[in-house]
Amino acid sequence: MIDLGRRDLALLAATAPRDNPTDISRARPSFPIPRNFPQPMATRGNGIFGADGRQQLLRGVCIPDIAWIAERNDAQLGFFDHRLFNAAASWGSDIIRLSIMPAIWRALGEAHVLRVLDACVGYARRCGLYLSICWHGIGFPTTGRYKRLVDITHGPLFDTTEAEMRRFWQVIAERYGRQHVIAWFELFNEPQFINADGSLATQHTPEMWEDFRGWAEAMIDAIRVIAPAKPICVGGLQFAYDLSFAGQSPVQRPNILYATHPYPDSNWRVPWSTAFLEPGERLPVVASEWGWDSELHPEASMRGGSDLYRMEIMQALDRAAMGWQAWSFSHAFPPRLLADAEYAPSAEYGAFVRVMLTLRKRAASGLRQH
Repeated sequence: MIDLGRRDLALLAATAPRDNPTDISRARPSFPIPRNFPQPMATRGNGIFGADGRQQLLRGVCIPDIAWIAERNDAQLGFFDHRLFNAAASWGSDIIRLSIMPAIWRALGEAHVLRVLDACVGYARRCGLYLSICWHGIGFPTTGRYKRLVDITHGPLFDTTEAEMRRFWQVIAERYGRQHVIAWFELFNEPQFINADGSLATQHTPEMWEDFRGWAEAMIDAIRVIAPAKPICVGGLQFAYDLSFAGQSPVQRPNILYATHPYPDSNWRVPWSTAFLEPGERLPVVASEWGWDSELHPEASMRGGSDLYRMEIMQALDRAAMGWQAWSFSHAFPPRLLADAEYAPSAEYGAFVRVMLTLRKRAASGLRQH
């Protein structure tokens, strides 16, 4: 187990976010920014609330590994500058989910990742956007088995260790724990039990949840030593979709919210009602990923064969007063919200999400639609 020493903490404190990107003045909001932005978040009951006492129903988009995009900074993977944040703001986003994959953290190094995240904080402040930071692992931390996806340059993207995860979260907590523009930390992207032979478990058990919950509580304790007030988001099982066990046995720490990932093909074994709607009546839940495309997650793959996934998921999340972030604000990582590197929305999915975000933002801002 690796813990930050006094020298590390002093170094991080001395280099806390302060320098803005050179193009920061070109990052501009598309909607009025509330006077109290950014304000700290906290959970209460089954809601997320700001310091003003109002429930925060944040909706937005997910950016795939932001440090990887910034390192490439090209038309193939995407550009990292004010345009990325201006586009998300113009769509009507309240929040952007930023992912960091274990292999990218190792390959590009802490200094690069922190510079990118610092820039994100600067852009987000200018555009009136909240951020969440996600350790983008897929697998099961207590067994040390992770989904196998190998990049030709960076190697196995999701392989990690307990020490590496603890180091990441201690560094992030020290640097951003008091940054209110960071709404919450998302502890681990998609918990999914992987069998010893490398196959994915098709069913999860209460014992698996208790095992993962214990790991999450230990990691939360390490973060809270440094950032005691920051909300922390914990995903359900089955690639973060299934929160049914959390509803019965929630994380035993304060200021926790929960993530669900309701893709069209997620509900074959566990229906939405059991996976996140009923738990959401007692716990604060956000859909930190959702979306569809014609290849990986076609709408018709939803149990029941519905071709109306897009409207059904929107109606379900709205009725439950759950915030969401659509995956992914990219033209390279599917399901793709963007058609190209110039931030044009993809024909169906991107166009739909843009309309949904804009309509909700206008309603929340009290603006008329022209």
